[in-house]
Amino acid sequence: MTHIPDTNLLRQLLIGCAQQRSTLDYKSLTAQLGFRPPNSIAQSTALLEACQEDDALLALPQLVAVVIQKTGARCPRPGFFQKLTQLGVYQGQDSGAAAQMWHQNELERVYRHYQIAPETQIDPATPPLD
Repeated sequence: MTHIPDTNLLRQLLIGCAQQRSTLDYKSLTAQLGFRPPNSIAQSTALLEACQEDDALLALPQLVAVVIQKTGARCPRPGFFQKLTQLGVYQGQDSGAAAQMWHQNELERVYRHYQIAPETQIDPATPPLD
């Protein structure tokens, strides 16, 4: 039986990116989730949209904003914005300058929300506790 990742694994991967203030392209995400063609895009999309729904319901920053296109505009694909419009989170075009600006602002919200508090970061110069 094949294990199908759930949103917990997806959120774990995306939170790791957010904590590093980095992004992840769709192809890399699909590989990290262990999806293989022919249904890899549909499987990834279903998980991403479920995560968007969760964040909208909980009024959290859209964690999926860390997933971007590898080429062209360094922002999510139009489906990201279309889903957010359906959820009432975003009103606007699904591409172009306004969408890119909204995404950049949301990405900063994600980074702030998921940043590791300084007191919980490990200083590599500090010896481990015995």
